[in-house]
Amino acid sequence: MAGVSRDIIVQDIPPTVRSVAEIPDSWRPAPLPFGHAEVVAAVRELVPSADFTDRTWGHVLVGGADIEINVPDRPQLDYFALHIRGADDDAANRFVAQLLQRLGVRAFDVASDTGIFTAS
Repeated sequence: MAGVSRDIIVQDIPPTVRSVAEIPDSWRPAPLPFGHAEVVAAVRELVPSADFTDRTWGHVLVGGADIEINVPDRPQLDYFALHIRGADDDAANRFVAQLLQRLGVRAFDVASDTGIFTAS
């Protein structure tokens, strides 16, 4: 797919910070409150055709965006990642926002000015 490529890293982020620059040097992320099975279930609720043939690399197509979900096969996670390719930022952002909302977490976004994902 032509277009932009970006990575989103889902990890414990202090709830009050609005940019990476605001994260205190002393902060250490806690484990996420869920594991592999919950991520896969949430992705499949949003995109029933999600392909998790390889348990640690899911794949979804949303609009003009191709998204890979790298989720370790563990009962509790420290992080998981979304790798987005394609020109349909709106569709990708909607999917990411819905997934994060379902799981009750935030994410780092290397393409964001603040370094933290926000649905725009």
